[in-house]
Amino acid sequence: MAASGAKYGIMTSHFYWVGAIPAMVFLAIFMMPFYYGSKARSVPEYLKMRFDEKTRGLNAVSFAVMTVFSSGISMHALAKLLELLMGWDYNWSIMISATIVLVYIFLGGLTSAIYNEVLQFFMIVLGFSPLVYLALKNIGGWTALKAKLIPVATSQLVPGTVDQHFAAGTWSQSWAHMDKFNQNPMGADWFTMVAGLGFVLSFGYWCTDFLVVQRAMAANSMSAARRTPLIAAVPKMLFPALVILPGMVAIALHVSQPESGYSIPVDRGLIVQSIAAEQLHITDTAHLTANNPRPCTQYSKWF
Repeated sequence: MAASGAKYGIMTSHFYWVGAIPAMVFLAIFMMPFYYGSKARSVPEYLKMRFDEKTRGLNAVSFAVMTVFSSGISMHALAKLLELLMGWDYNWSIMISATIVLVYIFLGGLTSAIYNEVLQFFMIVLGFSPLVYLALKNIGGWTALKAKLIPVATSQLVPGTVDQHFAAGTWSQSWAHMDKFNQNPMGADWFTMVAGLGFVLSFGYWCTDFLVVQRAMAANSMSAARRTPLIAAVPKMLFPALVILPGMVAIALHVSQPESGYSIPVDRGLIVQSIAAEQLHITDTAHLTANNPRPCTQYSKWF
C-alpha cells in the first residue's frame, strides 16, 4: 500500500474506506446471522447446505489454488525483504518463515492463528507509527506534504495525451478528480470506484471468503460473531494513515528534492518486524484456512 500511495496518492485510501469497511458492516449485520445461524463450520459447508456438493467442490478447488499463489507471493515478498535489508539468504528465509508458520498452526490451530494475528496487529502499528510520525515531521506536516505533491501531479502526463498533465491536487485529494477516468492516475471514475470496488469486489471478498469469515464463525455466540467485523472495521479506517502516507512522502521528496539525500531516522528493525508480521499473517491465514476444517468438510468427500 505504501507503493500504491506513491503511485496513486491519497486515492489509495479507497481500498479501505470504499473497498472494505462497507462490506464488513454488511457482513456483520446481514450475512453473519445466516452463516452462524446455519451451524456450518465453514463458508463452503454453508454453500453445500444452500446449493449442492458441486458448488462446494468448485469453491474448494478454486480456494486451494488461490491459497497456493497467495502464500507463495507472501513468502517471496518476505524473503526478498530479508535478503535486501538484512542480507539473509533468500531460500533460507522462505524455509524459516514457512517452518515457523507451520509449527504454530500445527500445534495451536485456529486459536494460535487468532492470537498471533492480534499480536501481529500491534507489531505492524508499532513498526509503522514512528515512520509516519518522523516522515510528516521532517517534511513539515500535512500542508507541506500537499504542496510538495503538486509537482508530482503536474509532472505526469494524462494517459493518451502528449501535453496534458494531472491537476495540482490529484495526489492529495481523494474524490475531487474522479469525475472522469482520465483525470487521476488510478484510471477510474467515481462510478467505477463505488460499483466496481465498493460493491462487486469488496462484497465478494469480505462476505464470502472463508479466510475472513472464519474468524467471526469461531465466536462463542451470535452477538460476538456479529461484533467481530464491526470492531475490525474501526482500525481499518485508520490504517491508510499508517501504510499510505509513507509512500506519499517518499514520492514527494523524490520529485521535489531528488538530490537532498533525505532519510528517515527510524530503527530498521522495527520496519522489518512490522512488514514481516504482515507477511506471516497472510501466510498463516492461507495455510490455516486450507487445512482447518476443509479436509473434513470437503476433501474427504473425494478421497
